[in-house]
Amino acid sequence: MRELLHRNEQAWALIRRTDQANANLAVFVHGFLGNYLTTWGTLPDLFQRQADQDKDFAPWDFLFLGYKTRAVQTYLDIAKLIITEWNRAETGQRPYDHHYLKLALFGHSLGTLGIRQLLCAWSEQPTTMHGCIHSITLFGTPLNGSSLATFGGWAGGAIGDALKPKNPQLRMLKTWASSAHARQPWPPVRLILGIDDQVVGNEQDELIKWDGDQKPSITTTFDHSTLVKPSAWQSTVVDYIAQGLR
Repeated sequence: MRELLHRNEQAWALIRRTDQANANLAVFVHGFLGNYLTTWGTLPDLFQRQADQDKDFAPWDFLFLGYKTRAVQTYLDIAKLIITEWNRAETGQRPYDHHYLKLALFGHSLGTLGIRQLLCAWSEQPTTMHGCIHSITLFGTPLNGSSLATFGGWAGGAIGDALKPKNPQLRMLKTWASSAHARQPWPPVRLILGIDDQVVGNEQDELIKWDGDQKPSITTTFDHSTLVKPSAWQSTVVDYIAQGLR
């Protein structure tokens, strides 16, 4: 049995079991101008209806976490949002009703850069957080930024500038990630890229190799948006998520 706790004003939704207290929490973080629920299409509804019947999903609860794009200025702002929410979940603070022990991170687009920043920012994390991270899966991650960020339609203040190719924030984060991974490695980062993604691209030789990343998985016929919108439970998107929960 699943219940949906939905707090629209906080851009926050938790799907959790009611018949048992799961100790595992999967957190989903949207991208630039995205939405905490609609970015993921039917995925929240599929979790409510199907998760308990699937052995990979049944032990997990699912948190969809959002933010107002123009209210954040750096990747660190997104990272701190995730850190704050995990601290509440790990310690069983309201509205969580028990303690969580394991964390799986899923990001889309700009949200993936917030997750990468989180992995580096040890001083911002609760003491035990790093050891709780089970997996990291990044959909449509702008490893090189996005050429579309140079057009007026992408105007989003400082965080819009942080998506431009070779921008200072992105260059800084890559260097920070390299140093941090050498000292305290995290689980291998899984990259999921769409072959039709015109926003961040998909060709491997165009991507910057980040320390700790696996070789990217290129999926056919998906663009930047549909990459995280499953058509049904039996779908490529759900399969990729399942791999991050095993």
